[in-house]
Amino acid sequence: MYNIIVNPIAGRGRTPGRLAMLTKEFDALNMPYEVYHTTCVMDGQRKAREICETRPNCAGIIGLGGDGTLQEIADGMWAAFNGRIPIPLGIFPAGSGNDFVMSLYETKTAALARYKKQHLPAAARAFVKSIAARHTRTVDLITANNAAYMNIGNLGLDAHIVQNALALKERYGRYAYLAAVYKSIAGHKNIPLSIEVNGEIINDTFTLVAICNGQYYGGGLHISPTASITDGKITICLVRGMSRPKTMLIFPSLMIEEHMRLKTVSFVECEEVKITPGNQATGNEVLCLDGNLYPQSAGQTFHFKVHPKVLDVFL
Repeated sequence: MYNIIVNPIAGRGRTPGRLAMLTKEFDALNMPYEVYHTTCVMDGQRKAREICETRPNCAGIIGLGGDGTLQEIADGMWAAFNGRIPIPLGIFPAGSGNDFVMSLYETKTAALARYKKQHLPAAARAFVKSIAARHTRTVDLITANNAAYMNIGNLGLDAHIVQNALALKERYGRYAYLAAVYKSIAGHKNIPLSIEVNGEIINDTFTLVAICNGQYYGGGLHISPTASITDGKITICLVRGMSRPKTMLIFPSLMIEEHMRLKTVSFVECEEVKITPGNQATGNEVLCLDGNLYPQSAGQTFHFKVHPKVLDVFL
């Protein structure tokens, strides 16, 4: 039995049509399935965990939604097993950004071409046939304290942008992230952080920190071109404190990878990292995991750790 978890509000109402495409192909191949519609925040996490705990031998879990939906599902699967996950995960993207699939397939161009609107019926057919053939890629997960995620975690400016983008999604769709950038920069303050990584401690002020498994976020911004979802490593993008005018340049540069040339930008590879806001932090820093916001206590330490090749993902 396959279990399809659907976020009915993902992608401004895209999911009903895409669900119909998927179930048509499941029916054509006589593959049994059940459908669950999420009803509130973290419902995907709860449902995925329930499936894993009560049906650990099920054929697979299919996520129909955006990156946030998939993070909830992966977190629920991780919570059930806390180690190697025996149930494969399928991803049929229906969100605003769909960034993880850009790293899952060989190139961003290949991922975007596969899921173009006019190609969706064929994409659904190929996707279900791949599931039937059990074609998978084994990927890493990262945990932030107790929460697992698949793509990118954020602290600083980009996490606040996600907060603002949530209010703009209905109007701007996949461009909500970019629309929120300029609104967020106007009120942004660099944050002091203590970063413990690879036996060293870095104390500085930062505009943003991205803790990456995948390469893309924000609807295709190429934040971490060297990151890999299969290398057993975390790639951290550190952007040290920038003035507001200079900060305006960072996000356009992400579109063409020019941020790699900026002196304020550096990258660190590691297997785990601890990040603690400094005493001068405002106390309202927010942790963002694949577009989902997680509340934090003032001064809380965030412990990120990679878990190599623990999840099989249908291609």
